[in-house]
Amino acid sequence: MKKVKRKIKDNEMFFIIVIILLICSLLIFVLFKSFDFKQLTGAELFAFNAMKIYMLFLFIRLVFHLLLSFANKFFAKEVGKIDYYPLVTVIMPCYNEDKVVNNAAKSILGMDYPNIEILIVDDGSTDETIEAIALLEKKGKIRAIHQENAGKAEALNRAISEAHGDFVLCMDADSVLNTEALKIGMKYFESDERIAAVAGSVEIGNVKNMITSFQKLEYVSGLNLFKTAQSFLNSVIVIPGPIGIFRKSILQEVGGYRSNTFAEDCELTIRLLMAGYKTVYDGGLIAVTEAPEDFNSLISQRYRWTRGIVQAIRENLIWLIKPHKSIKNFLIILYMIIESVFIPIANFSFGIFSIAHTLINNSHNFVGYFFYQLVVLDMTVTLFCVVSEQRSFNLIFYSAINRVTYGFSMEVIKFFSILDEFLQLPMTWSKLERKGMDL
Repeated sequence: MKKVKRKIKDNEMFFIIVIILLICSLLIFVLFKSFDFKQLTGAELFAFNAMKIYMLFLFIRLVFHLLLSFANKFFAKEVGKIDYYPLVTVIMPCYNEDKVVNNAAKSILGMDYPNIEILIVDDGSTDETIEAIALLEKKGKIRAIHQENAGKAEALNRAISEAHGDFVLCMDADSVLNTEALKIGMKYFESDERIAAVAGSVEIGNVKNMITSFQKLEYVSGLNLFKTAQSFLNSVIVIPGPIGIFRKSILQEVGGYRSNTFAEDCELTIRLLMAGYKTVYDGGLIAVTEAPEDFNSLISQRYRWTRGIVQAIRENLIWLIKPHKSIKNFLIILYMIIESVFIPIANFSFGIFSIAHTLINNSHNFVGYFFYQLVVLDMTVTLFCVVSEQRSFNLIFYSAINRVTYGFSMEVIKFFSILDEFLQLPMTWSKLERKGMDL
């Protein structure tokens, strides 16, 4: 029998947020008082004051996102059920995806939506993807497009140009979508013609070891919470590759996907926002995807993501010097710089300084003050997500050790990715080797 989850009431959620913020505030206050910084002088005192201001900033940032997330859940404009079913073209670009394309296609064919066209684009695959697609074509609803290898952006654009639907759902070949995704996502387009895209929730489907478990935590507490907050302002800054529904006319109006960055999904989303359109998020659209299972693959993926996002920001820096043209665009780019550049650099710098100070002076004050407070913030976010989304409480354990293990290693990767991008070091596209998920 399917277990029915109890919906959390509005007043319960309000008290949850208040209690979580009070716990966070109390613990940070206690931690602050437990360290002795009276003997600091010169550079050490400057570093401590800078760290203290930064911690205050992170706490305010957390409160801001939690409150927006709460507002989106309970005060955002309600969207009713879908009244009609326009044709939606589901687009799946493939490059050497023979191990995963079948599961992805089956999830589309099993969708609870009556008006679907499916386009699978073979982008010059060299494995058995072509044979796998040929077998799928026999199922009737699937149409294949074959082209020489031109990259993911061009594969998506080719399919968009040949799509018969007025709306397109773009997904990755290693993703498996839930059956209700289209019904849930399409109702937003009915409610507001300025909505250009709806982002979905990405979940890890191959949780097999510590690395994938930490990524599961990262997706739940580090991505979905922020998308929920951004959605209240109709400004979700990344429509993820694994699941995003778009209004085709607007996609074509802004020029479709581009290959000038290593994060084509982020770059496209920013262009949609800069053009004045809205992007929203709904956790009811779910894509279960395959995550890197070893550290080398993870490094390669996050290095590319970080550099791609920085490249996308760089393409739109003009809005920083033209706030009078659009204050919203100015704030979006500023927000992205803070989240994707400033915070990773600050976390890396304060972390390295704290560790070095501890090793040189045999004093745990700095490293304790910095990392303990980050752990409290991480656990606060995770607790909120576990309760509000009714996730596994095991994630709280991972959040307690995340900052001094997986989390800090990601900050190191991001820092050097940003540095390499500033130095304009050459980079090539790296593709995650697919292994297939046990579903």
